[in-house]
Amino acid sequence: MELLLSLILIIIGTKLASHLCHRIGIPAVIGELLTGVILGPALLGLVLHTEVISLFAEIGVILLMFLAGLESDLDKLKKYLKPSVMVALFGILLPMVFLSGAAHLFDISWKEALFIGVIFSATSVSISVQVLKEYKRLDTAEGSVILGAAVVDDIAVVLIVSLFSAFLSMDSTSPNGIGLLWELLGTKILFFLGLFLFAKFILNPLLALVKKIVAVEVETAFALVLCFAFAILSEKVGMSDVIGAFFIGLLLSKHESKDKMEHNVSVISYSLFIPVFFVSIGLDIELSAFKEYALLIIVFTILATLTKLIGGYIGGRMTHLGKEQSLIIGAGMVSRGEMALIIVKMGENIGLVSPGHYSAIIVAVILTTLFSPLLIKFAVEKAEKKQLA
Repeated sequence: MELLLSLILIIIGTKLASHLCHRIGIPAVIGELLTGVILGPALLGLVLHTEVISLFAEIGVILLMFLAGLESDLDKLKKYLKPSVMVALFGILLPMVFLSGAAHLFDISWKEALFIGVIFSATSVSISVQVLKEYKRLDTAEGSVILGAAVVDDIAVVLIVSLFSAFLSMDSTSPNGIGLLWELLGTKILFFLGLFLFAKFILNPLLALVKKIVAVEVETAFALVLCFAFAILSEKVGMSDVIGAFFIGLLLSKHESKDKMEHNVSVISYSLFIPVFFVSIGLDIELSAFKEYALLIIVFTILATLTKLIGGYIGGRMTHLGKEQSLIIGAGMVSRGEMALIIVKMGENIGLVSPGHYSAIIVAVILTTLFSPLLIKFAVEKAEKKQLA
């Protein structure tokens, strides 16, 4: 009963908040994130971040990125591969340098300071995807660059975290040289090779076979099976589950049933799972962290926002994209969301993030995630004014 009550509050709260945001002209996702803050431990304490809520939230972000893949253009992603790599590179380099340096100035050890830099190098575009869809900018040059850069960023940051973990746990029996390289890279390469072979030889015959099955919404059901299966596979090889979900969605975007799959999955996702995901981020806010680590939170939030914004802008401009496009790209890369939260938790588990700094980092991550939709709104409106002029 407690779960059902939480879901009722989340669904009603997010829909009312979205309506209010539309009325006052700000991205609806802001209201959904703030619903988590209001309903959660920070204020009313009506909804707690339980294991079941976390599970619903995980399904929500997987479905959100699967839909992003379905709505994307594979040819555009290939076309904008170089800008995507450059944006990801600067989006990792700047936070690593500035956040690590700032952390060390607060008397945090270099080991923990470097890991804090890694945390804020992560990008989670699930929030950005929602805002870009709202402004009809997902299937554009800047939308393609943001999605491509996020995938490159995720893989790079996961590899860096894996290196940290490997070196910390290394002993005489640990792999080194080629063994370590295989552990870090081999399985990821095999995943993408397997994905390519699946798309080339298996996907279309499999979908043709599924079409012959007489059952209600069989194609949509099978699309969900593929989404969850590739999410599991990508997590098994040490990457984020959203990468697998995004890529299988991207492959299905070429199929004739794509529009039907997208509509049906959207109904399921936006009715329940995606609202729970957005609310779950707000549930992690702890007001007590502001009292003890106010200055640290402010510095981390400002630097985390600026380094991704500037990094994305530089990456875009260096690959000859326009100023307005590059600004949208930079704004779209600011959100840290669930990816950074996962890395913080991993850091705490392996002793790289001290319990005292854990809450401060969580709050800074959530604040940057809240700022991201507003920055995207500003950048999109600036681009639209330029087009009208």
